[in-house]
Amino acid sequence: MKKELKLALMLTTITLTLAGCASNPDSASNLSEDAKQSETISQISEFKASLDQAEQQVSKGVEEELDWFAAKHVEEANKALAEAKEYYAKFEFDPSEANSSTGLFTSTTNIGAAKESLNQFNSRMDKARGLKATSLSTLSEAFDYHAQLKKIDAEKYFPSTVKELNTELKKLVDQIADEKTGDAIAAQPALVANLRALEVKTVSKIYLADAQKELDRLIKSDISQHAPKSLSQVSASLNATIAFIAADPRAIDAIKEKADAVLFSVKRAERISLTVKKLKALSSKDYEDFVTGYEKILFEISYTLGTEDKRDLSFEQQGKALVTFINTEMKNLNESEDIQQQLRKKLSNQVAYSKLLEDKIEKLNKDLAELKQPLVDKETQEKDTVATAAETVESETKMDTSNQ
Repeated sequence: MKKELKLALMLTTITLTLAGCASNPDSASNLSEDAKQSETISQISEFKASLDQAEQQVSKGVEEELDWFAAKHVEEANKALAEAKEYYAKFEFDPSEANSSTGLFTSTTNIGAAKESLNQFNSRMDKARGLKATSLSTLSEAFDYHAQLKKIDAEKYFPSTVKELNTELKKLVDQIADEKTGDAIAAQPALVANLRALEVKTVSKIYLADAQKELDRLIKSDISQHAPKSLSQVSASLNATIAFIAADPRAIDAIKEKADAVLFSVKRAERISLTVKKLKALSSKDYEDFVTGYEKILFEISYTLGTEDKRDLSFEQQGKALVTFINTEMKNLNESEDIQQQLRKKLSNQVAYSKLLEDKIEKLNKDLAELKQPLVDKETQEKDTVATAAETVESETKMDTSNQ
């Protein structure tokens, strides 16, 4: 379209130029008409630029979802833009039609009507943006939860509920558009409560679904017969995490940590259940082998760490001895690391001090050299003087000898 406009403008200019040449190119009577034509062409060019900007506004409005916030204003804006394009089409390729009347009984020109329609478009779009800003401000809490639900993709897990809540939010936005802001404000708390409840439900679904599934599986098994206390601990951990999510559903890092802990406790409870079940299935003659199996595990740990053989103690005492040994070694290790850090610091200071001494020695040597230089120059000068005098005496002696 831009190329077509440029072509039309070029043809018009050529026509004006030829017309001027045909009559009298030097005639002052043509200057006024030429000026009017130039002004019209300039107005058309400016209007086309404004029309292009309007098209950009339409695309941006779609991205900003202005139609969702202010459907009526956007609809009227689109109608006005369509009218502006219709008027523009009348003089797009014939600039002389720009100032033609739009009808028999009106003085409004095509370009004037086009500008008026474009002004209506801009006005409607401004009102739509203003209405959106008012809605976001008035219903800020509801839109905060709405954005959060999008962020965690609640629609993926509960599509019907999300659709219902979006419909409720749209009703409040429409109330603001209909100048019933008070009703929208009054209805917001109930909507916010539902939005928050869905956020909690979604976060629980995302991070606790696996743990809940595993717990349900354990409950259906016979774990309650073999490890009821461990199963109770899993249930308590899960309920505590659910309560934490309900209190702060956006503390994602903490929620992940707690969810992982629940899964850990599920696996632990299952291990304990299997061990107890195995123990119950043992005959009395296998008890000793079962006990020595665990003793072997503790001994291998002690042997690997290099501790004393504590198998003459109870399992509880052996475990405490291992803990004490590990704590002592860790303390010694930390102290050793502290000492190493201190030594590194001292060494670093020594290196820095040595560098400082080297710099000072280098500077002293340089200063000493500068002080010696005048003495060397003087000594050289004196040697040159003596040599010159000796050469003079020798020369005079030779001359005297030759004369004799």
